[in-house]
Amino acid sequence: MSATVAASQPSQPSSQQPPPPTADSVLRLASCDPSAAAALLQDLPPDALANLLSSLSAASHPNHLELLPQILSLSPSPTAASDVFSSLLSEPSWPSATLLAVASLLRDLPSAYRSRVPAFLSKILSLLPNANAQDLPALAYQLLLLASKPLHPRAVLAGLLRFFGGHRGARVRAPPSIARQVEGTVLMHVSFAVKQDPALAKEVVVAAKTDAAGSLSGFAVAVLLSVARVQRFNEGAVGVLRDAATVSRRDYRWSRRCKWLPDCLKEQCAQSAQCVEKALLKTVDESIGGRENVLPSIVEVGFLLLEVSDGDGREKEYGFDEGIMSTEEMGLNMLKSMFEIHEMARTKIIEQCKFRILSAKPHQSSPVLRLLGCLIRNHPFPMLEYIAHLKELLDYFAFMNDKISTGLISCILPLTKFSRDLKDYIILVARKAMFKREDTVRIAATNAIVELIITESKYRNNEANPFQDSSSQPSCSQQPETHLEFGRSLFQELSGLLRRCLSQQAKVKQVFYEGLVRIVASDPVIADNVLDFLWPHFLNYYTEDTACPLKIDSCFKVENDKLCIVEPLHCLLSCISNILQLRQTNKGERPRDAHWKCFGFAASQDNEVGRASSSDLFMKALSNIQKYMKSLTEDQPGQSQEDCSLSSPSEMVHCHNIAMLGIIEVFVDLVASKLENAADELKETIENEVMELVEVHGCFERKTSKRREKKRRRGDSSDPIDKHTNETKENSNASLLKLHEKRGKFMDSSLYELAVMCVKHFSVDNFDKCSQYPSQTKLNQSSSLTSFVLKACLEAFKSLTAKESMDTMGNLKVTLHENVRRLLQAIMQLIWCLLLDLKQENSGIKRKMTQGKKNIENKRDQLYLALTCLKELLKPSVSEAHSSDVIEVLISSTPPNIDDMMDADQLLDMNDGGMDPTTKNVHVFLNILKMLYARVLSQSLLRESEVVTKLILGISRKLNPEQRRLLGHWAVGLCTNETMQSPSTAREVVKLAVHLKPAPDDMMLVSDMTTELKKLITSGDDGIRDSRDAFPIINCKTKDSLAAAFLQMVESCLIELEWGLGKLKAMLTLGYESANIGDQPGEERILEEALYSRSTLVVHVLSSFAHMSLKDTQAEQFLKLTAKFYKLLTRMAKSQIAPKGYKQSIPNLKFQKTAEVTCRRLTAPLYDFISSVQESQQTSKKGILAKIRRESKSIPELIFRIEEYEKYLIQLSKHTKVNLLRHAKRSVARDFLIKRKEKSGEQQQEEDCVRANDKSSQNEPDKDVEGSNAPVEAHADETIRPSAQCGNPVQDSESDGEDEAISGRSKRAKTNQIVQDSDEEAEDE
Repeated sequence: MSATVAASQPSQPSSQQPPPPTADSVLRLASCDPSAAAALLQDLPPDALANLLSSLSAASHPNHLELLPQILSLSPSPTAASDVFSSLLSEPSWPSATLLAVASLLRDLPSAYRSRVPAFLSKILSLLPNANAQDLPALAYQLLLLASKPLHPRAVLAGLLRFFGGHRGARVRAPPSIARQVEGTVLMHVSFAVKQDPALAKEVVVAAKTDAAGSLSGFAVAVLLSVARVQRFNEGAVGVLRDAATVSRRDYRWSRRCKWLPDCLKEQCAQSAQCVEKALLKTVDESIGGRENVLPSIVEVGFLLLEVSDGDGREKEYGFDEGIMSTEEMGLNMLKSMFEIHEMARTKIIEQCKFRILSAKPHQSSPVLRLLGCLIRNHPFPMLEYIAHLKELLDYFAFMNDKISTGLISCILPLTKFSRDLKDYIILVARKAMFKREDTVRIAATNAIVELIITESKYRNNEANPFQDSSSQPSCSQQPETHLEFGRSLFQELSGLLRRCLSQQAKVKQVFYEGLVRIVASDPVIADNVLDFLWPHFLNYYTEDTACPLKIDSCFKVENDKLCIVEPLHCLLSCISNILQLRQTNKGERPRDAHWKCFGFAASQDNEVGRASSSDLFMKALSNIQKYMKSLTEDQPGQSQEDCSLSSPSEMVHCHNIAMLGIIEVFVDLVASKLENAADELKETIENEVMELVEVHGCFERKTSKRREKKRRRGDSSDPIDKHTNETKENSNASLLKLHEKRGKFMDSSLYELAVMCVKHFSVDNFDKCSQYPSQTKLNQSSSLTSFVLKACLEAFKSLTAKESMDTMGNLKVTLHENVRRLLQAIMQLIWCLLLDLKQENSGIKRKMTQGKKNIENKRDQLYLALTCLKELLKPSVSEAHSSDVIEVLISSTPPNIDDMMDADQLLDMNDGGMDPTTKNVHVFLNILKMLYARVLSQSLLRESEVVTKLILGISRKLNPEQRRLLGHWAVGLCTNETMQSPSTAREVVKLAVHLKPAPDDMMLVSDMTTELKKLITSGDDGIRDSRDAFPIINCKTKDSLAAAFLQMVESCLIELEWGLGKLKAMLTLGYESANIGDQPGEERILEEALYSRSTLVVHVLSSFAHMSLKDTQAEQFLKLTAKFYKLLTRMAKSQIAPKGYKQSIPNLKFQKTAEVTCRRLTAPLYDFISSVQESQQTSKKGILAKIRRESKSIPELIFRIEEYEKYLIQLSKHTKVNLLRHAKRSVARDFLIKRKEKSGEQQQEEDCVRANDKSSQNEPDKDVEGSNAPVEAHADETIRPSAQCGNPVQDSESDGEDEAISGRSKRAKTNQIVQDSDEEAEDE
């Protein structure tokens, strides 16, 4: 019984087997368990499998879509597979779950269906903006897995960067906080994927670089910073960020410079620069929450940007004025924010500062010092933790560049307020540096001591008196004592070190004297102590002898046959004079010994009966010296001759005369300073003293100029030459060379009073001229005073414009508002006085022609100096905020009848009712400059006209395009109406006209003027006509100068075209890269048209030069520029050829026009020009070898560039079936032979053979593009398109070129007359 039951049990399952799976059952199972459902797919019949496949759609369950790879692996019907793909792709939108499912299954598709991945990938990326925020991290993770397969990694990464970077308004559909969390999760996935797959990291860098070529996004910056944490890819990722910042700023700068660039592209460059700036700064701001892993990368990028050079020296002309930061400012702001936000990054920043200051070059260390100074000023208490690092920097003080060491001390000094230890360490370092042998180190140490004392004085003046109410605060009794040691004893403590400065070289003394004036200016109370300090030293060069109180011979000595300066006496006297003036101004503020004792002397000693103070002694000494100066005449040497044995008498006399110039200037400044507060009855006496001193100054100036003239006439043949400096031994010492240059500086008030004196004397002279002719002595005095004052003002303005730091510019603005405004007004009045006086002098009759000519020449020199002062002051104010104040002062100084002096054509249209006062002032000032220009031209003042031209050019940058066009029309009128004989003046006028004309009118004007110039400089016509009717400015005297100016304009235009081609290449590359994800770039078409139009105008200009008979240097420059232009044309032709795998488009119509004009108007005349150059080489004997060497490089280079350009035109013609060489001419100068007058029989036979071969090749039926290389018939008028559709366009042309090359090589081998440099040039290319 049990056996029967056991036998019946196995048969029960076979009778109850599950039914076969169906499509519906598989789908129901897949909703719960996709893996179990996938195992049943192979049991489905083909019809059920097809039904299951057709049931899948975008609305299907995500688990159902996961079955798609397994279904396709069972080889279903191709029609059914195609239908399901089409159904999915045709849906306008997918749910987020479908997006995630499709993204996960793409990497599992069978290889037969991998071709469908790009379409699905493009669909997924286009639907990312519609996905739910919570699904985006998972979706990005699946796409990264797809990219690491690898399946289209570049397209995946580019799509993610564009979506999360906000390209075309795409963004995550969530609040900002949620969106930031989503981006952080995606960044985590990217960082993990990059660490796991190095190949994917490389693709990430390439994709981010492509994204940066458009507009760098914040997400791309964060991705690159994450990749930079991988050491293998650190350099590449950081380099992309650095290049993105520098390239965007370079493009922005060039876009402002290129007038021919369309406005839309200029706006795009500005937006791109702003995007990069915002992306980098945004990354720093967002690093505070959860992204601390990228902090080291941010610090590295910040320092790279800080050290990158940002420009070509033209920032003032084409700078950043639309809210665009420079790379240095970006790096500075990034590092400042990092230091403020993240404590963990502070140590890294300080260590990098220390390392880069010690290891980088001086120009690279300056931005790092600026960063360090900002950190110390803004965050002094956190910086106290890094004093040890600063001390390590100070240990290298004596080994740094002098500017860097001085800047380092200036940066660190604010910390001395909070750290006594740091202050003591600075003093210790300065003491050690003072004993170094190098002058630069001692100068830096002197500056450090001076700056330290000044800083202490500032802190002390900002605080209350430490002794006030000290008895009522016993608990704080220690604090006043500490403050007293810290502040008041510093000057006394360093007195010994300061005395050592008085025994140093002249350079160190000069710096020390200037520092003493600054110390007294910061704390006038110590003026008496400083005078006590200087009096013993002053006695070494002063005596009570009334005949000659100065021991000038003691200021010089001879060492190793070199005359050296021991004491810069003018600097010492200037220091004493300035201290006495500061003491007089601040007299009576506080008693002299209110807080501390002077240098080792007790207070009772200063008050001893019968002892005169140092200030009184100095006043008496200066008075004696002043009397002695006024007694000097031109015949008196001004020094004793006792010690002339030190060197030759003439040499010592010359050095004494130079020293006396600086000393007299000091006393002129001292006397003029009394004019401001003097009573009216004393002013005349003081003015007479000034006139006497200026007259003596003129005497010594004439002595020095006579000696220089004698040396120039004899050619310095009698003076020994120093082998190291190649100069006469008396001038070999650098300090002697700078003695005449660095004299005592004038006080601003003194300069103003002197300028007012000049204006006053001009008014008196003009009044005397109306009544009676003034005496010659009076005229000479007035002229000497004016020249003296204008030279001093020019030096003062140059010192202002030489300051470049931001703090200095801020001080310049304050100084401008307080002092320079008054001085500038007086100078403008001088300009008008000189102009009007010159007009009267030119129209009047002189009593003595010699004296009259001399007066006119002096006044012309003075007018030139005054205009140069104006130009120097306007240099920093062209782009600065205070330029409107300068212009307002200049306008207020014009004569009352200025409107009557202007012509109608000199006025700009100012009918714009909405014009702001600043713009209106610019218009008025330009009208004044135009009137000035007309005046100086009418009086043939050539140098002055050049200065006014530069002034107009600088101010015109503040006008809008329409107003610049009107001003340019006025400048063109000068070229068409004025006849100028001065080459330099004509050149400046032409530059002004071309610069002010908008594009394309500027190059059209150049083309018209070169056409007229061609008529004047053609072979056989030179010298027949003096000038051209269309442009009288072009004449026989100005033709060479204008030709050089036009070639320079062409060179500048080629530089702009080179940048434009680089920009076009980047845009085309970005367009090809983005074509896979649906982008359709179109802005490159606008840039292309602008480039081709500009190139066509350049062709017209160069064509005119090709018909001229230029001189050797200009011909060489023309050949080089033309070769460079053909190189650019070659790049244009290459850019028209599509890369492999992309559709070739028809060349732009403007490109076709450029190619036609180039071949017809430039290439053909160039061969004739080369032939004429070679013919002139045969006839010329002088300098033939030098010409051969120059032309051996320029002519072969030009021929190579022409043929290379035509080669790419042939390739482009073959791809597009458009004949681009209809008007090309076969090269006739590709052998680069040095032809002889007599030829051997072998050479003649070979040339006949080559000529016969060329003739036979030309007689062959030609159906291709190369056939057009033969000279074109005049009646050839076939269209472009049909000519490209007949025959095989390129093969025959290439064979002809090869045959020609072979014959040329055999010919060169036999003649052995080849210029070998051409092969080297070809190898370089």
